[in-house]
Amino acid sequence: MRIILYLGKGGVGKTTVSASTATAIARSGKRVLIMSTDVAHSLADAFGVELSSTPLEVEKNLFAMEVNVLAEIRENWTELYSYFSSILMHDGANEIVAEELAIVPGMEEMISLRYIWKAAKSGKYDAVVVDAAPTGETMRLLGMPESYGWYSEKIGGWHSKAIGFAAPLLTKFMPKKNIFKLMPEVNDHMKELHGMLQDKSITTFRVVLNPENMVIKEALRVQTYLNLFGYKLDAAVVNKVLPQNSSDPYLQSLIDQQAKYLRVIDNCFYPVPIFKAKQSPKEVINPDRLYDLSQELFDGRNPIDVLYTNDRTQTLEKIDGKYVLSLYLPNVEVEKLAVNIKGDELLVDINNFRKSIVLPNVLVGRKTEGADFEQGMLNITFSN
Repeated sequence: MRIILYLGKGGVGKTTVSASTATAIARSGKRVLIMSTDVAHSLADAFGVELSSTPLEVEKNLFAMEVNVLAEIRENWTELYSYFSSILMHDGANEIVAEELAIVPGMEEMISLRYIWKAAKSGKYDAVVVDAAPTGETMRLLGMPESYGWYSEKIGGWHSKAIGFAAPLLTKFMPKKNIFKLMPEVNDHMKELHGMLQDKSITTFRVVLNPENMVIKEALRVQTYLNLFGYKLDAAVVNKVLPQNSSDPYLQSLIDQQAKYLRVIDNCFYPVPIFKAKQSPKEVINPDRLYDLSQELFDGRNPIDVLYTNDRTQTLEKIDGKYVLSLYLPNVEVEKLAVNIKGDELLVDINNFRKSIVLPNVLVGRKTEGADFEQGMLNITFSN
């Protein structure tokens, strides 16, 4: 069983790359489900078919679906949804506003994760490919399995105390069934999924980006938070790469600018493998064209494989009260190494090589106290 999640900034081509990966896996003889967890779905456009929350067989072995969170809530979580909307209406919100606000924070992410869990547990597929929402939403989604237990415990505890102290007052606002009994069951599912997501032989993450400054920064943020959560990044996919030369001066200036950013990408994501796809003159919008893209992109590699097997990229630990950020930088000349902090970025310079790491919030504003290099790992200590 394989789970592959594609992440990245909106507009970089995640859907196209995800769909091309799924098509290639299906045509290799494996059964694959591709699902979109993005509210602004475009997966149906990529395949040229109508999709819903029920998997549709697009072609042999290839199934696709778009997770409709709002429909799922209204259809299968009616009690929870009605409970919170009734409380909001009682507090003065009109019915339409109450229905909009009744979606509990984290519920959208939780439902998306449950779809992934159900697909992985169904035994129907050899692989599940996820076309994820833009970075911010996806980071909340990836943090959800770990935090859900805490939230369910707190909410369940609040519910028990509230019923104990104010049962007569709350009775008329409560549904007949105890919706909070759902939470332990969902919590078990979240724990199981969390184990799957952190099992590097099952689940890997791939970041999609374009050779543009802001997009690269967002992709580096993805890399940082994947490492923070203990998830495995096994590839970076650079999409929309322009041809190397052009007789048009304007286009050539764009090519030169991309060349600069491609060098940045090579440095920053090393040693994770980087796959590149050229800017297509036409839309890539049917299984045949998606398959052609996968052949260009992976160039003989099987996209269902774990594309980077070394676990060492970067880690963050607290040792003796201080934070130590460790970076895997094999074969560097440590005497030519310089480390600087600029805003929320850590810049590591070695000759003409510059690696940029977006620091997690816990390190932003802290000063470095020293660094050492051991067995290919650069260990940077931050003040407490």
